[in-house]
Amino acid sequence: KRFRATDFGTVIVDMDGTLYDTDANLECLEMLYPEDRDGKSAGEDIYDSIISKIASGEYSIERAIVEGNKFLIAKKMPRRKFRNVLDRVRPTIRPALVSALKAIKQSGKTLVLATLSSKDFGQMLNAHLKLKFGLEFDAVVGTELKFGDGGQIEGIAAIVGTKDSNYEGIPVRTKLTAIREGLQAAGKDFDIKKSVLITDSYSDIDVANALTTILIKPKNPTIAQKVSQRLRLADYILPDDENLETNLESIILGTEK
Repeated sequence: KRFRATDFGTVIVDMDGTLYDTDANLECLEMLYPEDRDGKSAGEDIYDSIISKIASGEYSIERAIVEGNKFLIAKKMPRRKFRNVLDRVRPTIRPALVSALKAIKQSGKTLVLATLSSKDFGQMLNAHLKLKFGLEFDAVVGTELKFGDGGQIEGIAAIVGTKDSNYEGIPVRTKLTAIREGLQAAGKDFDIKKSVLITDSYSDIDVANALTTILIKPKNPTIAQKVSQRLRLADYILPDDENLETNLESIILGTEK
């Protein structure tokens, strides 16, 4: 351990693939582009194409976010449709992780939900978690979309990406910068040396390099998740099993059930 469990003050939780065992971007594309192509929806083909272009280096994370949202804009997707995406995501929420996070929050730790995906969806998910499970994150950070008068997605206001920069006129902040700003807005302190990240793959490697990291190992991992586990890109690797809640609380709170 790089830090004692009692040192942790802030717990940063990734959204897609971590808080739930799916990807909201995939679910959204499948919902908007359901046409079947050889057993796969057109939306899944779009998602797989974007992921492969990131993996090959053709797309940066920032370009992938812009290109992915173009498909939502083309369908004039309204903000209210995020509710339908939430309905698709809900069955895959990890109850053991939610239970552990509730205990962690009650102990006085600060919780941050951080994603490269839509902040609006993250906020909707946070409201659902509060209503259904009594769990509320202190801050939600993610890519911010622009909406028209009718509520439809029209563009991107700010990207959470890999470096503090600018992409095609859109301001880009890293997750760490967005987290720092989000916590400051919430009136919370942020000490990177007393923070821990819970994630599922190397998509958070820039954050993982800066602080203690716990990698969730799903029962049916994706290729990215398998690579992350094989390369041991974390301080702790925890299987998503009956011991997940106990193990998380032991690491972060220094307690055992």
